[in-house]
Amino acid sequence: MPIRPDLQQLEKCIDDALRKNDFKPLKTLLQIDISEDVKIKCSKQFFHKLDDLICRELNKKDIQNVSIILISFGRCGKNISILGQVGLLTLIKQGLVQKIRLPGLKNPRR
Repeated sequence: MPIRPDLQQLEKCIDDALRKNDFKPLKTLLQIDISEDVKIKCSKQFFHKLDDLICRELNKKDIQNVSIILISFGRCGKNISILGQVGLLTLIKQGLVQKIRLPGLKNPRR
């Protein structure tokens, strides 16, 4: 029986996918109900890990894994806290959409 990851382990799930190419914890995370009052604390490096993982999977053209990552982030985004600030707003301010490097597209802001 697989271990059910705690929402606080979102960043660890991203780390496992990035370092070990293990997407099972992220898939399991998708099955957890997320209540409005749960806060998920992530490190300052979380955004870079997320960006690296999405870019790697896009480069491999693994749309299924990209979907899992984006759906997981989308479901948890409003609950993420980075350095005590609302994570999703912080990530948007840092250029979440602009920083994701899509293969074949040039980003003029780099």
